[in-house]
Amino acid sequence: MRHPLVRPKAIVSHVLVLTVVVGCLVAGQWQLDRLQQIRENNARFADRLAQEPADLEALADPGADTVDEAALEFRRVEIRGTYRTDEEVLQRNRSFQNQTGFHVLTPLELDAGGVVLVRRGWVPASLDEPPVAEAAPPDGEVTVQGVLERPVDQPSFGASDPDDGVLDRVFHTDTSRLDRQVDGALFPMVLRIDEEPDNPTEDQLPFPAGTPELDEGSHLSYTVQWHTFAVIGLVGYVAWWRTRLRREPAAQRPDDEDDEGDDGPGGGGPGGDPSDVPDRPLAGTTVGSSAG
Repeated sequence: MRHPLVRPKAIVSHVLVLTVVVGCLVAGQWQLDRLQQIRENNARFADRLAQEPADLEALADPGADTVDEAALEFRRVEIRGTYRTDEEVLQRNRSFQNQTGFHVLTPLELDAGGVVLVRRGWVPASLDEPPVAEAAPPDGEVTVQGVLERPVDQPSFGASDPDDGVLDRVFHTDTSRLDRQVDGALFPMVLRIDEEPDNPTEDQLPFPAGTPELDEGSHLSYTVQWHTFAVIGLVGYVAWWRTRLRREPAAQRPDDEDDEGDDGPGGGGPGGDPSDVPDRPLAGTTVGSSAG
């Protein structure tokens, strides 16, 4: 007889459980690899943020349509030019000290040519019409320092900006979309002013957005969760089988076959006693009659 663990149905269940366990381990390892990548990127970005500002023209062509975003992201740069407040837009759903508002995005026309979208900072939700007079930039030529950040394209799902018309308020810093309403070539990255005022007040609007956060996301917790699922699944399956094998009768084997004896004489069946066979008159005789 086959052992219960190697019966066909048991083998199928083994394969299914092992598939789930391996899947959990693979998912956990993927999360761990992503965490390692993010930590490496964060270390590189932290090094860039600690560097002195470089002239943007020394790193990229301000009038270029495409740039190496990975090489420029989080680079601290300096640009010179004049703000175009008439082309200013507001980015929705930005917060500052637990208050919801907007970020002011103002194009800066560079002296060397090209236009850079500058994330100048936060204003309260009540100031929802650009250009925001209460947060007006300096007039004339200015020098601006900040950190380059990637633009955010329109998503396939969720909130997105209209494809047509002139936008006053946007969900995303999609430079390719805003380029349609800006006079000149809009640089395909955003400059984020990250200086932090010591004691911000209402007359200092906009409040700078601050240095980008280099967080690790939820990859570590997801790694722990997936590996925990794998351990729980494997240990639980083994425990279930242990319990089942204890409860299963030892006689969980093929039923005993009936012993078949030889047919006895007189047609009495296996092992029959001839005395159990009823007396019958012989053919051609009459009980109680005498010959003659």
